[in-house]
Amino acid sequence: MYQLNYRSTSSIGLGYNDLEDILNTAITVNSEKNISGCLIYHNDNFVQILEGNKKDVLQVYEKIKVDKRHHTVTLLWENEVPNRFFPEWNMAFYRPDDKNVQQFVSNLLLLSQFSDRSSGSLLSFWATVQRILREGMVSQYQKV
Repeated sequence: MYQLNYRSTSSIGLGYNDLEDILNTAITVNSEKNISGCLIYHNDNFVQILEGNKKDVLQVYEKIKVDKRHHTVTLLWENEVPNRFFPEWNMAFYRPDDKNVQQFVSNLLLLSQFSDRSSGSLLSFWATVQRILREGMVSQYQKV
């Protein structure tokens, strides 16, 4: 089993419909290639971990790198692992409404603190998730 994670920044003007398109494409491609993982989008940043057959994961990552809906795609970590961490997650999307965003961020931070970090890519993924969420919290408080 192979894991890879990356971080990127959304293109200016990325909207809800674009996120829906990303989700629909990912569901189709990931299920066809038996790829699982997790994608987090917050404050114009993406962080994603993909896991599956190395050849398939790398093919998907090559397509992700040239997608115009984001830029500054940075590979954070890649490695072989004994098994999947996200076996049932080929893609999902949750859009909290404005009144629930702070609770969503808090819950995701809690999940990131207690999640498995048994591989370099998992450690890198959850640390980046925490960084993105905390950066968003700082900018939110600075606007107040």
